[in-house]
Amino acid sequence: MPKNMGKGGKSFKAGNAKGIMQNQKREIVLANPDENEEYAQVKKPLGNLRLELQLADGSKVIGVIRGAMVRKVWIGQGDVVLVSKREFNENDVVDVIHRYTPQEVRKLVKKEIIPRDFRSADERDANNAHSDYVFVAENDEDDDDDDDDDDAKVIDRHKVVLDDPLANFDDL
Repeated sequence: MPKNMGKGGKSFKAGNAKGIMQNQKREIVLANPDENEEYAQVKKPLGNLRLELQLADGSKVIGVIRGAMVRKVWIGQGDVVLVSKREFNENDVVDVIHRYTPQEVRKLVKKEIIPRDFRSADERDANNAHSDYVFVAENDEDDDDDDDDDDAKVIDRHKVVLDDPLANFDDL
C-alpha cells in the first residue's frame, strides 16, 4: 500500500490552477477577414453545443461551439464571440472559435471594431424613427396664423405631468 502523499486527489490539485488565469490580461484576438471570421452576439442557447447568433450586419445564424471549448469556456446569452464561416457549407452554420470577456468587448467597442449593438440597420432605424415625433394639438375651430398660438399647441414629450387625472374621482 502506498503512503498518502498529500491532501487530496486530482480535484484538489486542479482547483489550485483555476484562479490563475482570471486576473491576467490576455491578448485580444481580432477577426481575420481572409479566413472568413466575424464577430457575433449570442441571442440564445439552443442546446447540443449550438447557439443562435446575430452577426454585426444583423443576420441571424446558428453557431456550433468547437470541441476545444466544450466544458472549458462557458458561453451565455449576450456574450460576444468570434465566429468562422464555413466555406464548404452555405446554410448559415458557423463555428464559434473564441469568446470575449466584458473588458475585451468594451475595448473593441471603444476602438470601433465592433458595433455597440448587433441589431440590423433596419431595426436601428425603426427604433430611432419613433424618438423624433413631435405631437401637435390641432384645433378645428381656430385657424389663425399666429405663431404664438402654434408654439402653445406643441406638446413637449419630455415634460413631466404633475396632475393626476384620477384625482377628481372620489368613488375610486
